[in-house]
Amino acid sequence: MCMKVFTTDNIRNISLLGHRGSGKTTLIESILYVKDYIKRKGDVENGTTVSDFDKEEIRRIFFNQYIF
Repeated sequence: MCMKVFTTDNIRNISLLGHRGSGKTTLIESILYVKDYIKRKGDVENGTTVSDFDKEEIRRIFFNQYIF
């Protein structure tokens, strides 16, 4: 997969706050998909979303699946 390159004047930071399981990751994945920044939406349960790139985040996803 090839990622687009953006200059710093085109970068905007956003923050999504919400309780665990409220859909934050799904929302950001859907926004990126609708705006054609990604070709397909990833899955939270499989750890294939754009925002689940950190090893610690992926570990938490899989750990929480087995606990709950």
